[in-house]
Amino acid sequence: MPVEYNAPLTKRELEIVALVAQGLTNREIAQALTVSHNTVKVHLRNIFVKTGVVSRTELTMMAVQRGWVSVPGAASEETPPPETEPPAPPPPTQPPTEVIPPWPWPRSAALVLGFLIALWVFLLPPQHAAPAATSANALVDQPQGNPVAVEPTAENPWEELTPLPVRRARLALAPWNGQLYAIGGMTANGPTARVDSYNLEKDTWRTVAPRPVALANVEAVTIKDRIFVPGGCDAAGQPHPEVHSYDPRRDAWETRAPLPIPLCAYALTAYQDDMYLFGGWDGASYRALAYVYHPQTDVWEQLPSATVARGFGAAAVFNDKVYYVGGYDGKHEFNTCEVYNPTMERWKSCAAMLLPRGGLGLAEVGGRLYAIGGGWLNYLGFNERYNPADDSWQVWHTPLVGEWRNLGLAVADTTLYAVGGWSGDYLNTTYRIEVLPWRIFVPTTMSHP
Repeated sequence: MPVEYNAPLTKRELEIVALVAQGLTNREIAQALTVSHNTVKVHLRNIFVKTGVVSRTELTMMAVQRGWVSVPGAASEETPPPETEPPAPPPPTQPPTEVIPPWPWPRSAALVLGFLIALWVFLLPPQHAAPAATSANALVDQPQGNPVAVEPTAENPWEELTPLPVRRARLALAPWNGQLYAIGGMTANGPTARVDSYNLEKDTWRTVAPRPVALANVEAVTIKDRIFVPGGCDAAGQPHPEVHSYDPRRDAWETRAPLPIPLCAYALTAYQDDMYLFGGWDGASYRALAYVYHPQTDVWEQLPSATVARGFGAAAVFNDKVYYVGGYDGKHEFNTCEVYNPTMERWKSCAAMLLPRGGLGLAEVGGRLYAIGGGWLNYLGFNERYNPADDSWQVWHTPLVGEWRNLGLAVADTTLYAVGGWSGDYLNTTYRIEVLPWRIFVPTTMSHP
């Protein structure tokens, strides 16, 4: 079963919390508990999901505040949480001496001081977390490590398919006639104009005509027999106003009316043969603006702005309303959910996601919205599913944990496809999950003369 927020920690997870609080690395924890490095990562993923923390520091502060670990001279405020296993003595505050020798006194003294500082910080009034990135470098990725993949199971049925030919993130992904088109994006060598087509039936990739410009931080939508891609950012992080449409039948690109202002890192979706664009980066700041593009007249129209200024959000349509969720503004990651009514030209709020997500994808299948990926400032151990009927979000399966952002997401029939993205490095993964594996066919009544 998927790990759920607020679920009790197991005995093993409490042991790992105690070792994290002592400042041990994942490899040191694996050595202390005689388990593999990846096992520790998976346990930490589950701990982060259950507790709702987003960093090891926050986990340490929670452990101190709840009495899961002891700090010299500090009294705990809570007792350990109930365990899913039979009661056992509290986990040791030192790793087994037969595995790791006692630390030198300077390191022990530093850890005690760190605990006291963490406790003091935890008791302060809540504040925003310090930003891990600025607006300028939010458009650039720095390699950090390898992603943590989750093995497919009956409970987590994501499948890995033939990989994308070139590793990249910040790309657009759009479906058309049994194909997926991965357009542009950022590679290790900078922005690319490359376009690759994936055959859903054959599980194969091929390269097609490139976009006329090499830009990243883009999205795409399919309207009738055209794929539309507005704007994007160059290698310097500067947005462009160019808008192009691609004709898959002719393998040819056309230039359309430019954006009203240069933009990248926006959210994009299609509704009633029009293209809706929200937020984004204009070269100086993140915006809350909104536009609609009418392909038949080749005209852009400004709409009422969303409430929260941000980029790297995601949008999808359900029941004649446009949902705009998540995002990142270079300082904060958002779990914001807003709904735009195109008929009334009015915004309203919807239930916030369980966790903030920047650089996510959003798609509608079977009357539910699926928020896939994210993780700029937050460790993410699950995706999310939204039920518009009761305005609620639930934990949902993921093939990657930690960070998985700026991927391409598309729907074909009742199947979600996720391509590329960033998880410590550029990815070339192609994932698929069948959201509605069973379908109901209602026979029609036949009449005879």
